[in-house]
Formats: sequence, C-alpha cells, structure tokens
Amino acid sequence: MTIEAVLKEALYNILSSVEAPGLNVLRADSDLFCNLDSLSIVDMLLEAEMLLEAATGRYVTLADETIFDASRSPLRSWTSWVSYVEGKYDC
Repeated sequence: MTIEAVLKEALYNILSSVEAPGLNVLRADSDLFCNLDSLSIVDMLLEAEMLLEAATGRYVTLADETIFDASRSPLRSWTSWVSYVEGKYDC
C-alpha cells in the first residue's frame, strides 16, 4: 500500500463523520486546510499516523509548526500533503 493510499484512507475515515463538501471529490489541488476544521485536521493527523505505523512498522509524527500555518501548511493541496508525508518517511 502506498503512502498516498494510506493518507486517502485516513481522510475518508474522518470524512465519514464530518461535513466537508469541498472534499467530495479529491483532486490534486484539493485544499484540506480550508475544508476541514482544526479538530478534523487533528483527527486526520492521528488517523494517518496510526494507519501509516500499521502499514510501515514505523511511527512518524506528522504534525510540525507548518501544519496550522495558513500560508505554509502542506495541507493547502492534496499533492503537497502527500509529498510532505513522503518526505517524513524519506520516500
């Protein structure tokens, strides 16, 4: 399973309990930062960390000082989020 597939699973798990109409169709430029509230972002981070640990056998913290920074957040597009996480796993 790819990191992107795990991240999609984490996102879809969160979307099953919150409304985020802007994410009904996930595209490369989908903005997670603007379409999820802060609690949902935290839930998604925790879900992704848990699923990635199960898939890779390694725990890596995904949150850093940029996650909630409106101008620098990797959550501003789906592709930047995937690249950010891949970078954390040195892929």
